[in-house]
Amino acid sequence: MKKLKEIRKLVKNRFKEHDWKYHIVPVIKYAKKLARKYNVDKEILELAALLHDIGRVDIKHDEDHHIVGVPEAEKILRKFNYPDEVVDEIKHVVESHRTSKGPKPKTMIAKIIANADAMAHFDILPMFFHWRHSRHSFEENAKWVEEKIRKDWQKKLTLPGAKKMVEKKYKAILLILDSLKEYAKEK
Repeated sequence: MKKLKEIRKLVKNRFKEHDWKYHIVPVIKYAKKLARKYNVDKEILELAALLHDIGRVDIKHDEDHHIVGVPEAEKILRKFNYPDEVVDEIKHVVESHRTSKGPKPKTMIAKIIANADAMAHFDILPMFFHWRHSRHSFEENAKWVEEKIRKDWQKKLTLPGAKKMVEKKYKAILLILDSLKEYAKEK
């Protein structure tokens, strides 16, 4: 567990505070909740949650962070002398966590992280607008957020119970986004 604490500190220091606080921490929280239903190694699960977005540390790799993150995760795990099977599992998680790009999650840990990644999005609606505000209009942001949330709901939440955990938030987000559409139509 000492290695896990050190990796947690390393990852926390590499991410911007808001990325850590509003994405990585919620992914860890949801991964642990989902893991209670499945028999998975808790240390490997937390490593996977910590490293799933390691390719996003450098924002210019946002679109392909699931690819860029694979060698970066491997480098970190090798530094801490994790065995090949752990390294391979985490590499698969990083590569497959987006589900829409790259391979589909095959292992239970990869499926948990893909679901937890989507579930974390339901907690951070205001952060989506914050992250994208300078690059797009408010209306474009609202449309993007709605598409992302719907895609997460329809495609990424595949484990039993995952949807149930965030269903109220999903409905609330759609309600808010629908009300924003009314104002966007006003001239």
